[in-house]
Amino acid sequence: MMVIQLVVEGDGEIAAQALARAVARASRSCPGSRVVRRGRTWTDSGVPARVVVVDAGSFDRTALTGLPELTGHLAQAEDRPACEVLLLTGQPSTVVFRAAHAVMDLKGLRTWAAEVFRALRGEPPQDAADTLTDYRLLDSLGRTGQRPRLGLDQRSPLGGQAGMAAVWRRRTVPGRPAAATARVSAALAEAVGSPARIMVPVDLRRHARASSATANLTLPVFLDVPPGQGPDAVHRRLLDALADRRELAAGAEASLAGLPLPVAAALVRASRTAGLARQRHLASAIVSHAGRLDPAEFSADGFAATTVYALPVHAPLVPFSVVLLELPGHTELVVSARGAADVGERCDALIDRIAGALMTGEPAAGSGELPAAGSQELRRPRFEPGAAERLLAPGPEGLPPLDTTVVQLFRAQAVRSPQAPAVTGDAAHWSYRELDRRSDAVCAELLARGVRRGEVVGVVADRTAYGLAGVWGVLKAGAAFLPVDVRNPAQRVAELLGDAQARFCLAEAAWADLARGFDGTTILLEDVATVATDGGPLDARAREALATAAPGPDDLAYVIYTSGSTGRPKGVQVEHRSLVNAVGWLAPLMRCDAGTRAAYSFSPGFDLSLMQIFPPLLHGGAIVPVPGELDHLKLRDMFSGRLANTLSLTPTHLDLAARLGVRPTGIRALQLGGENLTAATARRAREDFGADCLIVNAYGPTEATLACTVAVVEDGISRGSAPIGVPVHRTGVSVLDERRREVPDGRLGELYVTGVQLARGYLGRPDLTDERFVLLPDGRRAYRTGDLVLRLPDGQLEYTGRVDDQVKIRGHRVEPAEVEAALTGMPDIAQAAVVARGRTEEVRALCAFVVLAQDITAIDEAAVRAELARSLPPHLVPTVVRVLPALPETASGKTDRKALPDPFEAATAGADGSPGGAGFDAGSDARSGHAVADVTAEIWSRVLRCEAAGLDASSDFHALGGDSLAVLEMLSALGEELLGGSAERRLLDRLGPLSGELTLGRVVAAVNVVRSEA
Repeated sequence: MMVIQLVVEGDGEIAAQALARAVARASRSCPGSRVVRRGRTWTDSGVPARVVVVDAGSFDRTALTGLPELTGHLAQAEDRPACEVLLLTGQPSTVVFRAAHAVMDLKGLRTWAAEVFRALRGEPPQDAADTLTDYRLLDSLGRTGQRPRLGLDQRSPLGGQAGMAAVWRRRTVPGRPAAATARVSAALAEAVGSPARIMVPVDLRRHARASSATANLTLPVFLDVPPGQGPDAVHRRLLDALADRRELAAGAEASLAGLPLPVAAALVRASRTAGLARQRHLASAIVSHAGRLDPAEFSADGFAATTVYALPVHAPLVPFSVVLLELPGHTELVVSARGAADVGERCDALIDRIAGALMTGEPAAGSGELPAAGSQELRRPRFEPGAAERLLAPGPEGLPPLDTTVVQLFRAQAVRSPQAPAVTGDAAHWSYRELDRRSDAVCAELLARGVRRGEVVGVVADRTAYGLAGVWGVLKAGAAFLPVDVRNPAQRVAELLGDAQARFCLAEAAWADLARGFDGTTILLEDVATVATDGGPLDARAREALATAAPGPDDLAYVIYTSGSTGRPKGVQVEHRSLVNAVGWLAPLMRCDAGTRAAYSFSPGFDLSLMQIFPPLLHGGAIVPVPGELDHLKLRDMFSGRLANTLSLTPTHLDLAARLGVRPTGIRALQLGGENLTAATARRAREDFGADCLIVNAYGPTEATLACTVAVVEDGISRGSAPIGVPVHRTGVSVLDERRREVPDGRLGELYVTGVQLARGYLGRPDLTDERFVLLPDGRRAYRTGDLVLRLPDGQLEYTGRVDDQVKIRGHRVEPAEVEAALTGMPDIAQAAVVARGRTEEVRALCAFVVLAQDITAIDEAAVRAELARSLPPHLVPTVVRVLPALPETASGKTDRKALPDPFEAATAGADGSPGGAGFDAGSDARSGHAVADVTAEIWSRVLRCEAAGLDASSDFHALGGDSLAVLEMLSALGEELLGGSAERRLLDRLGPLSGELTLGRVVAAVNVVRSEA
């Protein structure tokens, strides 16, 4: 009988008697741990699994040898359950949960073990008494066809002679590698040296999310992986198999199940013997990903789990098995193998190869901590909380009380103006009552599924009414929403949801595929946010559920991920109290009232989008969603005042509008933020928007909730940058030197923010939280922004730069280290440096310089960008990748970023002459008499600040320094000079994703096709 095992290691002690009592108690909520086999039937014996204390003095925790109890079969007596618990003596303290694979799979074993630890902690049990079996579930789901007949024709990745010697081996891999199953499968195919059949167990509970059954609910899919096929291709094939539900296909196991047990066992033994004789197997390997878990679930008073790993079974027809289990900060990798006498040595070599394939290459996090100030007295900051009274109305006494939540404020507004428009636009028109009721329905669904107060729920939606219903539904349920940018690749979406330990994700149907890698429950918003506006059937259910769900001011409201300096993104946690304060001063400042029509144009995953959502909806205004990519046509529509009269933009958007010749009309309030506002842009905005439009420059990192300083943009700005203003109500700022001492006015210092709007910290990153959220010498908690500022004579602050390498790309924070980690994780790249460069300040792009690995002579730069785009959001994918023989260094041995060459120089070198004869059909422009290619090249030269004569058909817009906004400027000019307004949309559609390859030849060809269609 095959046995699956889960090993929990930790610090502290667990008494044998206490463990036995907990096992007995957990058996009542997990009766699957008490089953015995009587004839052909498994039945509940009513007897808890036994607890056995084992001397582990000789146990090797890497080779997993020296403990014969791990290899022993479970007793099959009719009075003894097919499960048991081993308590190992010595350190680290270890508990092993064992179960016959016939009665539990690894998910079931995890559930049982977690219940035992719940009992140890004295917590109420979570019922896992569901008796669902795989065949009952299959009967309800239906089969998806017949699996192709599989023969004994696969080689072992261990090579050598076949045999029955069995071993385990274990490794711990840092980080939580993306697409781990695919990485392992690709590595195994390389080891086999020929196409390898990989068996991937699939948990059938994904088809029955509400089930708590601990039974064996696992069936496989099979992937034939050729050597040389990369992990991304394998991952896509696995996702396709899951999407097609291939695990539900009928296979040989269905036939075996109908045979008497002795007959079935004899057939398996005969097949194994035949396979051993020919050194061929049913599959080359089994690769099982057991998901992610939190060690806290397997801890108790006096015992803190440090890791958990699983021991794969020694399958009779498959020579090699892999089990992966992810924990915070590391991944446990355990393999089992069968072979000849030297199988252990071969297994060591192969597991090391697999571990290497899983390595992410992320750099270690440095503390970056400034020296403590010791006993140095800190001079009180010039501005105390509430010093922005001349800009903000009402004063602090008029703000909402800090013991309220945005949910209470929204409900109150829905009562005051039930029929007023809350969401209006081309796609939807919802009143406050409808948004309130639809979000109530979302809330009720979440509560019915067991969403707990304070947990994180993902929202994968574009800027739409349904997305807003999802946000409010999560908040009403007492949970925190995690907005996910739909432009993220699926891998990134799964990583964010997994890092946040989300169990549930709300998704619009159009974007549900982005959550395919998420191992929790995905709920379609269109299915649940459907309550009728005149009182639908879900109203009573929603009211009953809402009566029990009320977030408090200290509860988490949302989590937003920003780029991480350690090579991985970090989740910023913001509480209701902080959000209420921010909306309380921002809404009146931005003149939010019943007449407000606020454009919702920022990505939901960008915290500036929250400034477009919450102030209007808590003050009777309406949201005007701008879905999809914000191209130049939509920008023109936003500036027209036709739908929206309140805008939030980055300065880059303003610069683009100016270059496009777009002039705003009917805009009454404009909020700028996300990046530095130059004086020239500020002056132009002041002139273009007119005296009747209020323009506010808001500054604030995500960690300070929306914005923490503001300035009204007025005439007469004479310095290089517009000021970022003074602190908002209940918020303080300090400008400090490297020893955290206040600097004199006019001197540079690092900006520290204090007050009620500070975030709780980074989700699951206590080390990083301690590094960035510090105590000042006077005892105040502060956030180190990393921004360099100086205080002007009038008391306002001016931003001047960074103390580190962080840059801004179109308003998004970019930590170069995160992109560098992704680059150096590629096998062909040894070193990387990422910077923001541009031909001008208006055209800046993310640029990467790389040093190739030993024996690598060249790389396909486009392929590198494409690889990055599979795991990083668009703003983290470099526009340009350049190869250098070595990175320049400073005297201290660090990368000298200032000495890096012009990344765009190589893009124009070597081309000369008119682009019209450079390898493409130039076309003809009857209106101007010039070739289409000449006009297009001239437009490129204006936008990119380069010479038109240096361009040819292969010239790449991105490689020349053009970012996504420069692309829109270029396309707008093409529309005006070659196409006419009605054809611009057709050109956009023909070119497809603008972040992809965009050569001059391709653009000219698209223009010619669109012109021919006119």
